[in-house]
Amino acid sequence: MEPESQEPRTETHSRNLTSSDARLRRVASWTAIMGTWVLAAYFFGFLIFHSCTRTTSEGSWFIRILENHFAATLGVPLSAVASVCIVLLLKATTGPIEYEGMGFKFRGASGPIILWILCFSAMIGGVALLWNK
Repeated sequence: MEPESQEPRTETHSRNLTSSDARLRRVASWTAIMGTWVLAAYFFGFLIFHSCTRTTSEGSWFIRILENHFAATLGVPLSAVASVCIVLLLKATTGPIEYEGMGFKFRGASGPIILWILCFSAMIGGVALLWNK
């Protein structure tokens, strides 16, 4: 009998790992997208419930915070959620996000992180510009 060789695994095995890995990434991405939608729905439900409850601003801590810090209370969290949705949707529909420019190359995990930072910064900048201070 010949001893078992230490050769790399066969092509079919590596192909199964690759398709399994792609399937896992696709499921994880869509799970993250759906989880983000659930969190956003909960946030809006919480907001609607506390906004529609007939109380004065003195009687409701939530309305008092909304009146004093509306952009910070809603703008920042929803900008973060919207940025995550944009990045995950682009990654799920077009594949890995890679960015090259100005002497930098972002690949792997850094591509989505940089895209999220750019989206979030643009949204926060828009809120800051449009907000009446």
